[in-house]
Amino acid sequence: MATTNSPASTHDLLLQAGLAAFLDHGYEQTTLREICRGAHRTTGAFYQYFHSKADLLAELLQPFLTTLTTTYDQQLTIGLTELTNQNAPAFWQATVMNLDPVITELYQQPNLKQLLLFCADGSKYGPLAELATQYFTTQIIRVINAMQERGILPITFQFNYQELHFHAFAFYATVVDILRHDYPQPETLVLTHQLEQFFTPSWLNWLELQ
Repeated sequence: MATTNSPASTHDLLLQAGLAAFLDHGYEQTTLREICRGAHRTTGAFYQYFHSKADLLAELLQPFLTTLTTTYDQQLTIGLTELTNQNAPAFWQATVMNLDPVITELYQQPNLKQLLLFCADGSKYGPLAELATQYFTTQIIRVINAMQERGILPITFQFNYQELHFHAFAFYATVVDILRHDYPQPETLVLTHQLEQFFTPSWLNWLELQ
């Protein structure tokens, strides 16, 4: 039978203590000593599993972010199988702009949602709006490439990456702002739907799909 001093339980205790400390005080204000005290472990034990508190935070958040991006990637992959000239505008709003599954996934892990949105300042996850923009910009480029391959957009269609990035930032930074208001999930979904409807005509005009 495993004891509380087994390697696995020490690792888990440190993760739990780190999460609790980050949620209470924020990443920036949390010290290693506080994490170790919460886990009833020494700093020596901490360094057997993590290089730093940044390493511990990444182990908490990276799988969560992978789940969120995988959810969106699957949605996009399925949508792309049905993309045609006829349904391209509807596809853009219903698939590219639709964040319902990501938001639902986010709300299913309230502690990690809180950590990501409110407690990660000072870490690499702090500039969340920019991180979201970078991810979704790559997905938009993926869609543009698919549209060109299928003749939905002319092969001559070109875009300025910087321009695309700031178009995306305007939308996704606002989504992050909505999430940081910490509304109940139904209200968040309503607000993001309104945002999607507002931005979609501009995107379609930019793509010359109007």
